Amino acid sequence: MTTTTKRVLVGIVVALVIALGSFFALYKVNTQGVTKNSETVLFEVKQGESFQTTLDRLESEGIIRSAFFTKIESKISKKNQTFHGTFELDKSLNSKEILTRLADPDFSKDTTNNVTVTLVEGIWAKDIAKEIAAVTNTKAERFLELWNSNEFIESLMKDYEVIPASVLKLDNVRVKLEGYLYPDTYNLKKDASEEDITRELIKNGNDKFQQYKNDLKKLDMSQEEIMTLASIVEYEASTDEDMKLVAGVFLNRLKQNMKLQSSVTVCYSLYEFDSWTECESAKNNQHDTVYNTYVYEGLPPGPILNPSLKAITAVLNYTPSDYIFFIADVNNVKDGKVYYQVTYEEHEAVRKELLGY
Repeated sequence: MTTTTKRVLVGIVVALVIALGSFFALYKVNTQGVTKNSETVLFEVKQGESFQTTLDRLESEGIIRSAFFTKIESKISKKNQTFHGTFELDKSLNSKEILTRLADPDFSKDTTNNVTVTLVEGIWAKDIAKEIAAVTNTKAERFLELWNSNEFIESLMKDYEVIPASVLKLDNVRVKLEGYLYPDTYNLKKDASEEDITRELIKNGNDKFQQYKNDLKKLDMSQEEIMTLASIVEYEASTDEDMKLVAGVFLNRLKQNMKLQSSVTVCYSLYEFDSWTECESAKNNQHDTVYNTYVYEGLPPGPILNPSLKAITAVLNYTPSDYIFFIADVNNVKDGKVYYQVTYEEHEAVRKELLGY
């Protein structure tokens, strides 16, 4: 081999090394994430779409840097398969991580199977069952069966400490899990079971429970009693300030062995009224059920609705006062506020002013 030939070969090798090095550098750059910081996006792989078309769309939508180099990555990592569906991707992921997600159906967010339901603060269990059943493949009747099943409740108690053991002994209540189905906005699967959906609600309530469980000892009451009082406070007041004051009024009445005389318990005792003005009429105050606090002293046998964290913490951090009565300006006669009184005479005067009778 002549010197000239050797030089040519060396030149070719050097050129190849430089070319390969440059190509590898381009490969590394073009398979990195598009952004440094996390930026999630939804990307749909369409039914019957070719792998190349998917890569081209990923590039055009700014999710990967290069369809060409990502295809090379797919051959190296042997991830050249995708599933159709909607995937949650992140622009900070490199090409290999993107391909890994698209090749795993578990990462697919099947939007046709996803529903969102908002359970408002103070909602009844029976209405929770109806609202969830209306948007999923579940049955309201099945939810209520589960929520009164000691066997199912015991299985929940093994995982979630928010449910006290006393719930199992509640034989004279409408729904044993009333009060523990946390009101919030939930993203659910249409095909999820009643059991799984219930667990999601209870888990959320259990997460909130961690924020106040150490405060339960502030009151000389059981956890069930605190939740029951919170459920009444939820419906009687709306602001943080009023919730704490109303909680204090009810605690004063309990200490003096007075009937709570909460009109919202009348609504729950009747159970079928859609309008508070109908169920809170004076003629219903003597409706004889254990939930009616105009008829029976003390707290109802269990929560009358599902309270928010705000109502629960208001009870645990109630505002001390001498007030025994309160009345809300529900008709906005003056300013829509809640008014508090120490004596019955004061209460009657304000009631006549606000309600007209």
